[in-house]
Amino acid sequence: MQGFPPKKEAIIQFSDGSFYSWPQLKWSVNNIQQLVPTKTVWRGASAARPTIERHVALEELNIISETDEQFPWHEVLRATETDALAIMHAGDLVYESYHDYASPRQSHLIMSCAKSIVGLLLEIMIANAELDDAILVAEILPELRESAWANATLRDVLDMQVGMDFDENYLNPDSEVWRYLRCGGMLPQVQDQAECLTDYLPTVKKQGKHGRVFAYREPNINVASWILRRVSNQHLNDLLSEQVWQHLGVESDGLYMVDPSGSETTMTLTLRSFLRFGEWIRTGGDGRLNPSISDKLFAGGDVDKFAQAKIPTMQGWSYKSLWWIRHMSHGNAICARGAHGQLLYIDAEKQLVVGWYSSTEQAPSYLHDHWRMPLIDAVTDALYDV
Repeated sequence: MQGFPPKKEAIIQFSDGSFYSWPQLKWSVNNIQQLVPTKTVWRGASAARPTIERHVALEELNIISETDEQFPWHEVLRATETDALAIMHAGDLVYESYHDYASPRQSHLIMSCAKSIVGLLLEIMIANAELDDAILVAEILPELRESAWANATLRDVLDMQVGMDFDENYLNPDSEVWRYLRCGGMLPQVQDQAECLTDYLPTVKKQGKHGRVFAYREPNINVASWILRRVSNQHLNDLLSEQVWQHLGVESDGLYMVDPSGSETTMTLTLRSFLRFGEWIRTGGDGRLNPSISDKLFAGGDVDKFAQAKIPTMQGWSYKSLWWIRHMSHGNAICARGAHGQLLYIDAEKQLVVGWYSSTEQAPSYLHDHWRMPLIDAVTDALYDV
């Protein structure tokens, strides 16, 4: 995509799927607004809040992986296909770097990290007594009464404990997840297909019992988003702007990708906006968040139920309200995680927030945890000594 115009054979497009090929993906995640329709999450009319910068020489750290390999900082960033990384400690920006196509003013796809924002909005409604997490999904969305969500509660959805027949193997090209992504506007639709997510979700069938084990399944995110729209009677971008984005003091609007019906799916954000959102949660929303919400998130979920998912790099973790929780001796960190290496990491006890954008060739986010978590731990130790 270089030159004016770029060479025809080098043009990246959504319609032919080239945007999701690799390494084209490295450009696409930083330029999605050029490829598909988007909806704006307005930042509000107030002036942006200045960022206090306090540089700490974290790039001098050597990182020891979980397999006892030692790499310098810049090699870890290269190994994880890092596009941008920013770290905030005690409210100060202590590290920030951009690579390849990323830049401070450029938005980047956050992939499934957007689900954690949905989880927060639902928890706000629950804390305000606008929703009961014990309500059956079909009471709000009767369209799903014959689907996997029949007899599932909102809490089952929030904690990813819905029993459904859904193959989410990104490494298998025949997996059901690829049809789901086409319906969600994340991939081009096949010829003569015009499905959106509200067409697709009722077709997902139940498998097993609800509430028994953690099973991460992407369609739960869209059910949760649908519930938000139905109960609030608002578009998700407007609801998020009112409840959160206008209170962050960020410089830039957010953008949502949409499915063919215009329903919001994932987001694209500047790294500083992503980081500031994490800091807003760490500080209790500057007093706007009900303390019960933070208490619930940081307490985490059922570790035993989570363990049954057998995610190799996440032993001892749990899941709560569409957030991943890392349990540690000093306290827990909550994480928003997305495909191809997107991560928002919030450790309230250590006053640490990490925003990490990547564009890895393979989608599963846990594939590079053997480098990501040791880097974060090394940063935590270094900042504790500052």
